[in-house]
Amino acid sequence: MKNFLLVIVLFFISVNTAFSQAGISVTPGRLYYRTGKGNSVSQFVKITNPTEKELEIGASFSDWEYEESGKNQILDANTLKTSCSDWIQILPSSFLVIKPGETKQVEIILKVPQDANAEIPVHTSMIFFTQLNPGKTTDKNGASIQVTVRMGVKIYHSFQQENESIIEFVDFLSYADDDNNKVLELKIENQSKIWADGTIKWELFNNSTGKKTILKESEFYTLPGNIRSLKQVLPTDLPKGDYTVSAILTYGEKDVIKIAELEFSL
Repeated sequence: MKNFLLVIVLFFISVNTAFSQAGISVTPGRLYYRTGKGNSVSQFVKITNPTEKELEIGASFSDWEYEESGKNQILDANTLKTSCSDWIQILPSSFLVIKPGETKQVEIILKVPQDANAEIPVHTSMIFFTQLNPGKTTDKNGASIQVTVRMGVKIYHSFQQENESIIEFVDFLSYADDDNNKVLELKIENQSKIWADGTIKWELFNNSTGKKTILKESEFYTLPGNIRSLKQVLPTDLPKGDYTVSAILTYGEKDVIKIAELEFSL
């Protein structure tokens, strides 16, 4: 008898469109709702079947929040006080059958209750679109594998129409980790009442030689009150000496720029 393995491939769609060769394509990956109590707003998600077989897709809800590292923590629906999972309806149905090459559009309606807590500035949810009839393949040893794909679409709700996000620096550190790598760690905080995302550009300046090194750019996503920890492991071939690192923060719809600097020695 051949061995059997069920593999669930989970995607959190971090860009406007995401594709999976194993199963389904869903776009967009985030839906942003801005409306007050008692109001109902509709947006749409497109689901495409890029495979050669008919797919059965089921929708479900979860709560989510960011860890300090920026990773997603997934919880049961209506677990968090920031949850809006109960506010969402999917039309025409939370179950779809999509033919090969076909794209179907579903309506995502968010209705804010009259008694919603407006002291919570942002409510969130996650809609998972899951392939219910897994695709079959075999591994190099001949074991039968069934691959099912689950795509997560993030839902954001705010009571306010403006997008005045505020990101501030909290701490800037340099240290050696457990593997004796030199690490730079920048901590930032979302001090506004709206979601905010952006990038950090890292510029390393050797104060002795004047050589500038550009490190890999970091991106981040935050919710109100989040502290985000962004780390850079320095190249092992950097020469000894005194350095200044500049962390150039760009965020928000207005591309606000802030700069933090740290001096350290190798």
